[in-house]
Amino acid sequence: SILSVGIYRATNLVPNSAIVEKIDSTDEWIQQRTGIITRHIADENESVIDMAEKACRIAIKRAGLTPQDIDAVVLSTISYPYQAPSAATELIARLGRPHAAAFDISAACAGFTYGVGIANDMVKSGTARNVLLIGAEKLSDFTDPFDRATAFIFADGAGAAVIGRAAEQGIGPTIWGSNAETRDAIMFEPSYLDF
Repeated sequence: SILSVGIYRATNLVPNSAIVEKIDSTDEWIQQRTGIITRHIADENESVIDMAEKACRIAIKRAGLTPQDIDAVVLSTISYPYQAPSAATELIARLGRPHAAAFDISAACAGFTYGVGIANDMVKSGTARNVLLIGAEKLSDFTDPFDRATAFIFADGAGAAVIGRAAEQGIGPTIWGSNAETRDAIMFEPSYLDF
């Protein structure tokens, strides 16, 4: 079950109008092709780990758990700039859970989805009771602001989910969690999200 979710969006809101000159485009062109009007860009000194930690703390709290209840951390990112230690290892140290299993996966857009499968298998096999899954990217560090093909698409932020054993079997609670608050967050109800 997805027990809870948490999100963090970088605070700098960048509209299309701020980038169109660099890519020889227009706000209308970007909106027609992608639907994107604005994007969130992290501060220069804000890292992938900073954003991941903020999303994780929200998800853990919403699940009614503490970091000590987390048995494994799976962090999906392609923008963490170091080979070692892993982003997940850095994150568990910040969360105060240094003995949890922790590893990164790098699968770009599909990474979080792969992580759901991994977390599900860990819970089902009994390897972990609660898995903290994170997708975090700071693509502004790597995106060429003059590249017309990508500069308007990518941005910065993090999402986290706590995945654990469902309270009851069945499609609803097993997939979405057992409470309406979590369901609303997963369905991205505007009234629920932390902007």
